[in-house]
Amino acid sequence: MRLVRGVTWLVVRQHRTAIWALLTGAVLLAGYFLIGRYGAADAVTQQLAGCTSPATEHSRQCSDALIAFQQEHQYPLRQPLQALALLPLVLGLFLGGPLFASEVESGTYRTALSQSVTRTRWFLVKLAVPVTLTVLVSGLVTASVTWWWHEVAGPLGSRFPWHGWIPYDVMGPAAVAKALLMLMAGATLSLVLRRTVAAMGATLALGAGLLLALERVRSSLWPTVITQRQDTKASDELADSWLLGDGLVTSSGQRVADLPQCMRAEDFQQCLAQHGITGQWAEHHPRSHLWPLQWMESGLCLALVALLGLICFWWTRHRLT
Repeated sequence: MRLVRGVTWLVVRQHRTAIWALLTGAVLLAGYFLIGRYGAADAVTQQLAGCTSPATEHSRQCSDALIAFQQEHQYPLRQPLQALALLPLVLGLFLGGPLFASEVESGTYRTALSQSVTRTRWFLVKLAVPVTLTVLVSGLVTASVTWWWHEVAGPLGSRFPWHGWIPYDVMGPAAVAKALLMLMAGATLSLVLRRTVAAMGATLALGAGLLLALERVRSSLWPTVITQRQDTKASDELADSWLLGDGLVTSSGQRVADLPQCMRAEDFQQCLAQHGITGQWAEHHPRSHLWPLQWMESGLCLALVALLGLICFWWTRHRLT
């Protein structure tokens, strides 16, 4: 009982509306995706029998079945998935931005510090409640999304690419780590700017910049695979890979620039042969790189979280008067 007394009880009471709203929303969303997962599992068994391998996708019957599966089990969840991509930013904006600024702006933090509460305890309790709430909410939602994605990713393959911002940004450990990063960014700005509205506005701008930066560096977080084959015909070999670059090669393996003139030629293959082109190369992330990329991005986010946490702690100890 001691854990819910004093400043801990006060912080929980201050956030009680957000706690109930976020937990209720997370449970409802998780239930929605779990229901969708079981429906997709039944459809894979009954409607897509014999159509789950890449070799069968091009048959007319399987193509129609996959389109119907996509319309029934992926498209209805597209809007919830797009909304969930904004969850980290929302948590940072409405939990992190006002976290310290509301008390610093009004001066009520002095009342807590004038009691038997130390600065360190006040800071840790103020931060622990929203951090716990962020982990619970984002973890519950992303776990249900990840479980649903595993069911639909198999049959859809390249029709629902794993590296797209949907579903990548709303599943796995990276989604939870990004939510924590947005929260800590808001908390840091909350302490530094000391004004609630200013902190929320700065959190929105900084959070959007951080998310964009993470997306830009994502492809370099894990070594890419470079494949080369002596064949100029189109292939589905890389259909489910994250393609970062490709081109043509000669028989000696030398890479050459694209040949747009061959795209206009009557015989494309003959034009390539006349220019000494015998194969293709590609730099890509195969699907097996999904979880290494997720964990590397999570580690990067958590390192930034730790850095921001240290800044907040130092600011509370030395700059908060």
